[in-house]
Amino acid sequence: MLARLTTGLERLYEDVEAAAELAGASCIRETTWGLLKAYRKFFMTSAVSFRTSTRAPEKRGLNVRYVELDTPEDPHPIARAEGFLSRTGHPLDDLLPEIQRQFPILGYGLDFGVSYGLEKIWAFFPHRPQPIEKVRSLPSIPESVWAHARYFARFGLNDLSLFALDYRNRTVNLYFMRAPGSFSTGRLAELIGELGFEVPGEELLQHCTRSVPIYFTFTWDSPRVERLCFGVITSGPGQVPTHFHPLIERYTAGVPFATESRKFIYSVTLSRGEAFIKIENDYNGAMTPLMRVF
Repeated sequence: MLARLTTGLERLYEDVEAAAELAGASCIRETTWGLLKAYRKFFMTSAVSFRTSTRAPEKRGLNVRYVELDTPEDPHPIARAEGFLSRTGHPLDDLLPEIQRQFPILGYGLDFGVSYGLEKIWAFFPHRPQPIEKVRSLPSIPESVWAHARYFARFGLNDLSLFALDYRNRTVNLYFMRAPGSFSTGRLAELIGELGFEVPGEELLQHCTRSVPIYFTFTWDSPRVERLCFGVITSGPGQVPTHFHPLIERYTAGVPFATESRKFIYSVTLSRGEAFIKIENDYNGAMTPLMRVF
């Protein structure tokens, strides 16, 4: 890992609380503190970041996440033991074990909302991406993934780098890591428009061309892609498009870090009925380097 957290868990909680205030999000201490303590080992030694968005205040929150790629320690057993997750009879219950049986795992990540608790678990593949064709071997994957097999092939999206399983919203994200500039604005307009999303203007499309991860959100209840996201890595606050929304400017200027390096990830996000930008601060300077590995 390129950076390690040197502050204590109490300091981390205080910084999370300050970030939530900047985002206008409710931070429930019992919920947040419980997750930080349960995964203390990872929040103290892994890549850590906070994320909010420009969604309407009533839909906006703050998420805290870690990613650990040095050792593949599955966060799911702790989540079950601590009561953060329980079986619901949904296909999502079985998807992570299926992924673990069918794919090599480099490491994991975990994400929680400070106002409600655990949301996502990520499973990362080794530095060589895995063929999307292997997803056919997962009995619990949404059928909508395979409804888009020709679409993925048409745009050269043949290899996956990771899954994100969203237990709160019952969705799954498929991540494709691409070098910035892999798609022109014209090609991105085709990629977006073919899914039935409103194509953004030229300025936003230019930002999308700089993305490293492109990821698609699927559910078990719809044949469509429900969300499409383009993540852009920056080397400092000067590269963040703060003019798009007052929240981005406020958050970028004031969010706490545990390092002097103030790096951000911003993501152009298209969903049914709205478009917004996610803004994530690389709290200990270790998250953005990991994203360049894949």
